[in-house]
Amino acid sequence: MSKTTLMIVGLLVLVMGILALIPSANWTADPVWYAIVKIIIGLVSLGVAAADKPAA
Repeated sequence: MSKTTLMIVGLLVLVMGILALIPSANWTADPVWYAIVKIIIGLVSLGVAAADKPAA
């Protein structure tokens, strides 16, 4: 359950960061540094979720 939740949150944050960097999108209110931080957090959370081993 936590792995699935972390994957979903990671994907959402990653997409939000990418959309914030697209000038034609309506979500350009975020500064560039904040969009980059969102992308990094999304990638880290996806990496943690992918590396998470199930409890034995």
